[in-house]
Formats: sequence, structure tokens, C-alpha cells
Amino acid sequence: MADNKVECPICGSLSDRSFINAYLEFYKCTTCHRYAIGYDYANNLYRDKFASYLFYKTIMHTGNEELKNIFYFIGTENNFKQINQKYDNAILVKIEDVENWFPNNFSEKIDYILLGLERFSPHAGKSISIFDEMINCLFFIQRYNDNGVHSKEEIDEQVNFYYTYLIEQEYIKKDDRFITLLPKSLKRIDELQKYHINNKQVFVAMSFAENMKAVQENIEISIRKAGYVPCVMNKIEHNNQIVPEILYQIRQSKFVIAEFTTRNNGAYYEAGYALALGKQVIHVCKRKAFMKKGHFDIKQISTVLWNTEDEIVDALYNRIISTIK
Repeated sequence: MADNKVECPICGSLSDRSFINAYLEFYKCTTCHRYAIGYDYANNLYRDKFASYLFYKTIMHTGNEELKNIFYFIGTENNFKQINQKYDNAILVKIEDVENWFPNNFSEKIDYILLGLERFSPHAGKSISIFDEMINCLFFIQRYNDNGVHSKEEIDEQVNFYYTYLIEQEYIKKDDRFITLLPKSLKRIDELQKYHINNKQVFVAMSFAENMKAVQENIEISIRKAGYVPCVMNKIEHNNQIVPEILYQIRQSKFVIAEFTTRNNGAYYEAGYALALGKQVIHVCKRKAFMKKGHFDIKQISTVLWNTEDEIVDALYNRIISTIK
């Protein structure tokens, strides 16, 4: 069926809608990017959280040509497995990832907002224009309630509150719809990117070979169980050349998990880059490979070892909660 203009069921922006099948709708939204969702499934979601999550995920990929054709799948894991067989550019959005990612308090929201604004600005001093639903998502505005949607006055009141705070704190200058990040905010952004005080993202460096799928799944389970959100770049083919997006995502992550069973060159590089940034790196390796061919530098540190894939979950979870502060 041809695309038609409708309201995005997640954020409310005007979007293109088409149909994958009788029960799956596909949306191209300027705010939420591209996503597929089960018919009427949005009514079961905390839409404000999902809207901000999809928006922030989208702006993190701004300018990356290799990621512009991905789309997010919002629905059950069983449905995703069927879709993924036909569309290998689909990424499942797990409810627990959205919950783990969503900032817990006002200070965390301000940090996310500053990082988001920085992603829009190509260089220091550049004025940027963000408006309508993008601002609502950027500012984590509550638009939906048990009775439907908040009034425009209630939404504007929330938006103005954030603008007032950011201006009073000398984080931004605002001229009509144009926003400029000020030196104080740039300094704060530098601190956030270096130390990632409130960040929930965890970068996973590993081989994406077919025989490592179960290992990857269990690493992701461990991360989510510990209350973080995994960032796994197996949608990018970088052929041992570390693309800027990977380096950016490492900088954006609180810590890194590096899996070395296959002695993947990219994983070594990514772990070294993270360490150079002062980030904590948790190493993971199959015990047999570790004892037989583990590199000297890996053997000098405490590594999470596993014999079977299902051992990874508890061992890595315990290491995360005991190591990461």
C-alpha cells in the first residue's frame, strides 16, 4: 500500500505510514526515525519514554550514511524474529532497554539534553534550530496521560521551564527558535563525555561471527540485568577499520565490555581506545581460548571466563555490579 500522511502513534509528528503486513505498520517519522510497530501496539506503551528514546537514538546516528536505512521494531520478540528473517536492517527495541535508558531525575535529563544539543551543533558557536515534537522529545516532555494528551498550555509550560533553567544556568542562549550552546555547557559536555556520570550505555566490542551469536545474546542479557543498555554495532560493517560512529559510541558509553575469544582485531582496538579515554573495560573470554592463546596484556588483568555460553550471564552481571560505580 502506498505511503499516506498520518500522525505518528509514538510522538505525534506528521509521518509517512505504510504496511508490512496485515498487523504491522511501518512509519517514517522526522522525530522518531523509521520504525515498525504492531497494529494498536502503541496504546500499550509509555509513549513519552519511547518517543524520547527513538529521538535520541536517531540523533546519535545523524550524518552516518551506513545507519540511515535501519529501522526499529517495536513489538514482541517472536514477531521480530520473523521480521528479521526478511529485513536484516531491523533493530528490536526492548522495553527494558527503554526503561534502563530513560533518565531517572531532573539532573540526568539536563545532561542528556546538553549531549543531544551538542549532537545537532556541527561546531562551537553554531546556532541550531529545533522545534515542535523534536523539542518535546529532547526535553522529555510529558504529553500523554490517562485521559489522552496534555493540553498545549501544559506542554508549553514544561518546555518553557526547561528553557528558563538552561538560560539561567548559562548553558544556552536562545533567540526566537535558535539555540546556541554557551561555553559553560560545552565544558559540562566535555565532562560528561569523559566521565559519563549518568550514562546507561555500554559498548560491546566483539566478533559478530555466526558462532558468536549466543555469546552476544548473553552479554546483552547481563548488561540489561545490571540496569544498563547494550550498544552493539553489528549493523555496521567496518572491515577492521574503526568508523567514526564506533569511536563516537565508545565515547558516549559509560564503560566497555570486550570479548576476545576469537582474537578479533577490532575488539582489541576498541578496548584500547576506551582505555585511552579513561573508561573501564571488562574483558570476557572463553576459558579454553584464554588459556591456549590469550594475549599477554589480557592475561595480566582479571577476565570474566566462561566454558559454556549460559555461564556468561551471571559471571558478567556479578562483575559489572561489583566493578562499575
